[in-house]
Amino acid sequence: MNRSREMNDKMARWEYLVRVFALNKEDDVVVDYVTREYPERNWKEMKKYDPLTLEAWLSQCGSEGWELMSIEPADTQGDNGDLGRIYRYAAYNWAHFYLCVFKREAG
Repeated sequence: MNRSREMNDKMARWEYLVRVFALNKEDDVVVDYVTREYPERNWKEMKKYDPLTLEAWLSQCGSEGWELMSIEPADTQGDNGDLGRIYRYAAYNWAHFYLCVFKREAG
């Protein structure tokens, strides 16, 4: 076996997962996560866009071996799956959607 092939065989191979998560406190994954991990909190009393909704999904992916590589906020998701940001001068930019890129070693 030649040296370059040996090096290629030893290089890590990755698989990627790209997902858009909408902050939604009533999602089944969120309700289950908050009930299990934060029993003192009532998910029904959470704010509409509570960060725990994102934490629930990130933890779900992490438990499946996915490592978060990138996260980008978005304000809206179009009918074609595209994500949009609304930039207003001198105003807050609230995000309700997050584009997340994960990776894990293939194999």
